[in-house]
Amino acid sequence: MAAVAVLSSAMPLSAAVVINSANSGYNFSIDYAGFVNEAWTDQVSAFADFTFDGVSNNGLTYNFSYTMTNNSIVDSRIRSFGVDTSGTVTSLSATGAYQYTDLDGQFPVGVGRLDLCFIATGNGSCTGGPGGLSSNPDESGVGTFAVTFANVMESVTFDNFAVRFQSINPTVNGSSSGVGLGSLAGGGGGNPITAPEPGTWLMLLVGFGLVGHMLRQQQRRPIALPQAA
Repeated sequence: MAAVAVLSSAMPLSAAVVINSANSGYNFSIDYAGFVNEAWTDQVSAFADFTFDGVSNNGLTYNFSYTMTNNSIVDSRIRSFGVDTSGTVTSLSATGAYQYTDLDGQFPVGVGRLDLCFIATGNGSCTGGPGGLSSNPDESGVGTFAVTFANVMESVTFDNFAVRFQSINPTVNGSSSGVGLGSLAGGGGGNPITAPEPGTWLMLLVGFGLVGHMLRQQQRRPIALPQAA
């Protein structure tokens, strides 16, 4: 799984999204913050909703639908979006606003390669090219995508969400292009499944320890025998 490079003044990373194969209907939202010319900015941004539509192909293929919105303050367009995933991917297909795909596609501005990349037009790449959703007025695009794995996966993990911004006008931080890096904004529908935070694991361990202690104490209590008449 490709890793996003550590960027200066990086925001805290959210927990990865874990999708269980039995949890059809689970949806989650990603908020993308702009990172242009090695600096964070609120002038470009995006928001996406993803829904897991279940598995097919004897459990090998995970199917999703999406809505991507360019809600940038300045004029811009979203050329592509991408994400890393767990497991070995053998094929990727998509429909709608971003129907062209690339496995292990190269992203710019220090993001590096992402396992799954979805592109607005057939000419160009994840890094750049024409087309994509514009802002002012904010455009939204819908579509679907299907990820096929080499083996049946009980669950898959998505992390390192990113979008590619181009045609930024007026320029931001002296540049007309950049990226948006995503964080988990919420989930709903189905049964949300996310990786537990370290604090959650600690609370669970403490709770299990207290229960075990109480059971041991009960086992050690002497049994009261009836008094002789």
